[in-house]
Amino acid sequence: MKITESRPGAGTSQRRRVSNGAGDGAAGAFAEHVGGRAQGPAGLAPTPPLAALGGVLAVQEVLDPTAERRRATRHGHRLLDELRALQLALVDGPVPEGILRRLAGLVDGLRPSAADARLDAVLDAIELRAAVELAKLRRDAQ
Repeated sequence: MKITESRPGAGTSQRRRVSNGAGDGAAGAFAEHVGGRAQGPAGLAPTPPLAALGGVLAVQEVLDPTAERRRATRHGHRLLDELRALQLALVDGPVPEGILRRLAGLVDGLRPSAADARLDAVLDAIELRAAVELAKLRRDAQ
């Protein structure tokens, strides 16, 4: 589309009244309803207290056993990854402090609880191994 003529400011300062054919009668009736007599519908019950919200929040806090198992498994994998990084660092030379901090944070942090006794036993063994390695490195650093 080609624009052949343009006027600066055209359409911005001029107002045009749009009529839908219903006349001002409909607008007047609407204004009468909206005017000073705004009242709510009859029969509405008062708003319930926020105590009902506590029940909804309590339902959301119920822990999903599969999610807890997944979280515990992820924790174990993170520990194993840090132990692997520690092993490689020991082969290369001095151990970077970041590896020690991350490993200590994982060992000292709150471990997710799995409902599976075998998974808990594996996590216990991994955390014990990590704690032993940290203790050896701290002893050697002194």
